[in-house]
Amino acid sequence: MIKISQHFFTISLIFSISISLNSCSTKTEYQKLKQILSTEEYSRVAEALKIAGKNANELTKAIENCGDKELEGLVFLLINMPERDLKNLSSKYLLENIRLTYSVLDSVNWGKSIPKEILNNYVLPYVNLHERRDNWRQDFLNKFLTLVKDLPSSSEAVVKLNNEIWDIVNVHYSTKRPKADQSPYESIDAGLASCTGLSILLIDACRAVGIPARFVGIPLWKDHSGNHSWVEIWDNGWHYIGAGEPGPLNKSWFGERAKLSDDSNWKYSIYASSFKKTDVIFPPLFDTTATYVYADIVTERYSEKLADDGLVALGIRLFDKVNSKRIDGNVELIENGKVIASGKTRNEQHDFNDLLVFRVKPDSKFEIVAQSNGKKVKKNINTDKTKYQFAELHLAVTTE
Repeated sequence: MIKISQHFFTISLIFSISISLNSCSTKTEYQKLKQILSTEEYSRVAEALKIAGKNANELTKAIENCGDKELEGLVFLLINMPERDLKNLSSKYLLENIRLTYSVLDSVNWGKSIPKEILNNYVLPYVNLHERRDNWRQDFLNKFLTLVKDLPSSSEAVVKLNNEIWDIVNVHYSTKRPKADQSPYESIDAGLASCTGLSILLIDACRAVGIPARFVGIPLWKDHSGNHSWVEIWDNGWHYIGAGEPGPLNKSWFGERAKLSDDSNWKYSIYASSFKKTDVIFPPLFDTTATYVYADIVTERYSEKLADDGLVALGIRLFDKVNSKRIDGNVELIENGKVIASGKTRNEQHDFNDLLVFRVKPDSKFEIVAQSNGKKVKKNINTDKTKYQFAELHLAVTTE
């Protein structure tokens, strides 16, 4: 909650310095700000305008034209905004995002119950990481509000969005996407996105309809099979969901893997993005210059200290050898002529790290038998003591 400051003289002096530096402010606007800001907050707004340089005119215009109800949200954005945005975003862009954020709260059943700090940090922001700044909010509001406005909770709303929006925008998972950290419209233009692009798009769809949402990721699974990104939404606490993976909250293939995360190495920690500045930088995996994205470390909510059962994890992928695409197939694991486990592999529509995993004995011999489209392939494998092991099988199921 922004507190009314009693230090009007100090505040006025601070903002007067900003006025002289930018030649863009008026007495009216700083009189409005000084009524709602603490000394520290007022100083941070002045510093933001100084950093904005020539674009300070646009930010000042946003302050002048922002309604009293929305002003607190604008101040939150200004004092936490990265330099690239302070120097480039227009008043029109900011005011439209703020206006739509507050107006949608009256249209959904959970809107009035969102805590202010959650609303500011996870509904109001126009961006997640360092992706291109798209103007998505009005478009997504038009597309998705009718899907969820009559639902009783944000939990039910995000499940419905995650089940339906992908066909509406015609975006689906693929490792062939142009890049990982795509903005919503970059993903829509490509029709393809990785877990990162899908998560960004789903978060923005959530925020457009008043669902607090944030980007969550791990730089590296402990089995070294890669990284992963997903979405958390707020409904009296944080809950996770895999973007583009229809299903209930808090139940996904990566939930089991996340139990093994820990903070012994920054790569194995789990990070939740924060627009509000924190003491933690979200690991800049896709752009090493993007050290202006902040985060909270949330590893503890996912990890569990699991007892060592002496077994190792054997992950299996099945590929079509004709086009090298992952295919779904029935797999049996055989030891000494006996089937000891079975399951189904995932195709290209699923995350690359969503493996079929068997827990098996180390230092043992197994035969893997995979079948798909009437074709069969076999592979022998000897496990060792390594905790995470992988096997890939290739089967010709299509013709060129």
